Amino acid sequence: MDYKLTLQYEAIMDMREAFTWYEEQKTGLGYSFLEEVETCYQKLLENPEHYGMLNKWLRRTKVNGFPYLIIYEIENDLVIINAVFHTSKLPKH
Repeated sequence: MDYKLTLQYEAIMDMREAFTWYEEQKTGLGYSFLEEVETCYQKLLENPEHYGMLNKWLRRTKVNGFPYLIIYEIENDLVIINAVFHTSKLPKH
């Protein structure tokens, strides 16, 4: 099946906040973070059911090299990214 990916507003804001923080720490680090997130998205589109379940609907995958999880769900041929959050923070959702 060919999957499509969509991001919830909260996930976009999570990524923006992380990008800004990483760029403040070291120029270019925010872009490295975004590249790793994009790699995760590509893997999700290839095989979204591969990754672990959080509950009956939600799944998760880790962002390589960064302490972030991508929380998502699968609805028919759509992979819905609900959050991208730091693993030491409580989710806002």
